[in-house]
Amino acid sequence: MRIPLNQIPMSGTHVVECEGRRVLLCRNQNGIHAMAEMCPHQMLSLDGGRVRGDVIMCPHHGARFSLDDGRSLSPLTTNGLTLYSVTPDGEDIVIGD
Repeated sequence: MRIPLNQIPMSGTHVVECEGRRVLLCRNQNGIHAMAEMCPHQMLSLDGGRVRGDVIMCPHHGARFSLDDGRSLSPLTTNGLTLYSVTPDGEDIVIGD
């Protein structure tokens, strides 16, 4: 799936539908990260979560996850996030497994 880079705010989130899945896109100083949209703590959306450095924080209960590898950084859950590959392509990004 191809997404225009300008749709993803710096230090913010954006949700897209990709092959029947809702995928959360996050942008930080290291680039764009794509992951499962639902927080594994209570299966609520991560959309609107705070992106600080290489971490996203769930806007509902504060569970924190690494943007680099999806692992949980919170005692609220040991389950991590599923990550998807992101490839830059001009002014767009391409999301894939």
